[in-house]
Amino acid sequence: SRYTALTMTESANDLTRFLDYLRAVEGASERTIEAYGRDLRALGRLLDEATASPDWRAIGRDELRRFIAAERRLERAPSTIARRLSSIRAFFRFLVRSGLREDNPATGLRAARRRRRLPRTPGEELVGRVLDSCDLQTEAGRLDRAVLETIYGGGLRLSELLGLRLGDLDWPGQTLRVRGKGNRERLVPFAGEAPLALQACLADRLTRQTIEQLVAGQLDGRSTRLPVFVDTRGKAMTPRSVQRLVARVTAAAGGGRLSPHDLRHAFATHLLDHGADLRGVQELLGHASLSTTQIYTQVSVARLRESFDGAHPRAHKAGREDPD
Repeated sequence: SRYTALTMTESANDLTRFLDYLRAVEGASERTIEAYGRDLRALGRLLDEATASPDWRAIGRDELRRFIAAERRLERAPSTIARRLSSIRAFFRFLVRSGLREDNPATGLRAARRRRRLPRTPGEELVGRVLDSCDLQTEAGRLDRAVLETIYGGGLRLSELLGLRLGDLDWPGQTLRVRGKGNRERLVPFAGEAPLALQACLADRLTRQTIEQLVAGQLDGRSTRLPVFVDTRGKAMTPRSVQRLVARVTAAAGGGRLSPHDLRHAFATHLLDHGADLRGVQELLGHASLSTTQIYTQVSVARLRESFDGAHPRAHKAGREDPD
């Protein structure tokens, strides 16, 4: 078969090289790398069921069209197909740049156009209720409050929250240094309730002297590399443990099982609700493209419309002729 012209080892190495490149050069997170691997292995299984390692250098557009058609027959969501095609396109672009292929067979291929759903966004009253529900008399409650305040207060992604080190906290300047997608750094606000909640949480595990140095902006040495968030047993928090924390606290407060990303959505939407500039929100979120941020303007308008429909005395009197 033309798909197994290379040895299995050589073929697998192409994929391994790409994933290593994402990790070392692009600074991609492990979750992102895993997603790329899953998408490409799905293509590999279609072309070579035995090994899922076809000759990547011989695949053409017809094979990719067959893959897209197969995904549609499996009733994959349009967003899933689009993501897989994006992974495939990036992989073949890497092979071309590495001199392992002359062309990118995925160039110009399109998945079915997907309808972009508005993100789920908890309202301000609900977020306030969730934050106030944390039991500050317990160590676990103080950790809950600090995690929630930091995500909502700065619009952080889950990976950004877990990547925070004590040296990233600028207490006097009221900012956090965050490493986002592609290892790009940005500064986000660290003000209001968040510093108070975090200080109370950190006091459960750090010495008084370290806390004083941190708040004064004088922390140095090994302490700067300590993670900001660990669980109550002193172990590093994982994406799953933060997701469970957020879901548990929000459900207990009557807000359903929200995710960390729902709080990030709330951060952006509430800023826009209060008149923040779209470009400014883009920078705070760390979006590379303004179009990604613009989805929140639709949420904001939808919420305004909801408020109008529910409260304005003439909202439900369409068709009635009004005097000038």
